[in-house]
Amino acid sequence: MDEITLLKYELIRCERNRLLKRTDIYVLSDYPHSSDEVRQSWLTYRQQLRDFPSTIDISTVIFDENNILSEITWPTPPS
Repeated sequence: MDEITLLKYELIRCERNRLLKRTDIYVLSDYPHSSDEVRQSWLTYRQQLRDFPSTIDISTVIFDENNILSEITWPTPPS
């Protein structure tokens, strides 16, 4: 794997980890979800985030003019 591809994966993992950290609270056993379905939707979202690096086509991910990764469609968090 070339250095650019490795860098892309590293940046994607960093963002993924940031998103996971922001949602940690929603999977605590005592978080007051309105229903079991809502809790499950957060669990599903977090699993999608964990799986995300292995599910994307890294060749379609590019750096924009500001050297920010673009052309990435992240999983949508529950509303």
